[in-house]
Amino acid sequence: MNHDMLRRFAFIETRLLWGGGVTAGELAKGFGLARQNAQQSIEAYRQRHPGQMEYDRRRRRHIRTATFEAQYVRNDVGRFLDYQRSISQVAHFYEESGWCDLPFIDADTLIKPIYDSNGVQSILEALRQQAVAEIEYWSKTNIQTRRISPHQLVFADGRYHIRAYCHETLQYLDFVLTRVMTAKITKEPWVSSAADENWHRRQNLRFRINPNLPNAAQEAIRLDYIPSGQEFLEIQGVRMALSYYIQRRLCRKDWRFEMPLWQIES
Repeated sequence: MNHDMLRRFAFIETRLLWGGGVTAGELAKGFGLARQNAQQSIEAYRQRHPGQMEYDRRRRRHIRTATFEAQYVRNDVGRFLDYQRSISQVAHFYEESGWCDLPFIDADTLIKPIYDSNGVQSILEALRQQAVAEIEYWSKTNIQTRRISPHQLVFADGRYHIRAYCHETLQYLDFVLTRVMTAKITKEPWVSSAADENWHRRQNLRFRINPNLPNAAQEAIRLDYIPSGQEFLEIQGVRMALSYYIQRRLCRKDWRFEMPLWQIES
């Protein structure tokens, strides 16, 4: 099966799961197809996966059956909502038709860090080419020149970071991209991430709701994050280099209650 057909089948299943069914017109609009070609794609899905959907004449659309099992997308509401968010972000870059008609706005995009375009371009190029970049970096109190071997782009705390080997400190560190003033690629040998133990080692993190919070607040947080029947929020397999960001996000003081919402369990 070619890539185009795989995407069409994924679209069909997304609509069956989260869109109340699918029509040939919706598939045609989503992929810029002729309606006849869209109908052929629906029939191809039906033949490959019999019993997955049926036609509802009253609603004039194909709907999932009681025995439907997704083959091309994850039947996970959290992942679907993440996808809706990603669609809204893609729309800021170039126009792409969404896979659902949900009205959506991402309030986090209203607060945008400022990045130096030329500096980030050079760092991303170094990341792709496995090359060393020489950067001017604002480090706490002043601008320092650093030579780095980048190996991973990370998003944390509402900002983009680059995980890299620092040739000056001989350490693997995180560099916040907003603090990069300038950057240029050099011809020095690139250092891989093979020795970055904090990146390759993983740990499980466990948090409990702060017992000093009001009971109503504790119950609300429990509904938000802790599965039914469990006592703690458990995050499995976290890279040690990223655990700091998770702990800082969960354990920082909440402005409403003037205390952290979570406590880490040792």
